[in-house]
Amino acid sequence: MELKIKLTELEKTILLIFLVFSKREKYLSEGFILSKFVPRQRKMARISMKRLIKNNLLLERPIKKSYNLTKEGLKQASKLLYEGAKLWKL
Repeated sequence: MELKIKLTELEKTILLIFLVFSKREKYLSEGFILSKFVPRQRKMARISMKRLIKNNLLLERPIKKSYNLTKEGLKQASKLLYEGAKLWKL
């Protein structure tokens, strides 16, 4: 199943954060994820995380306000890591 939405650069960054840091822990807390962004971007990062949950790329555990990648999210994050950044429209 191919992803039908277009991911923003911030959403791609969040997916890659989960791919890199979720090796040690199954769920990552919201505070840990937001600490990877500068303070002026944290509000947008929180909004992007909600959009990723809505698009079934992140799974939210409301008890401790922590998140994990879904299978589709793991596929997308792995694809982003494999393809790398597309800086030019070639």
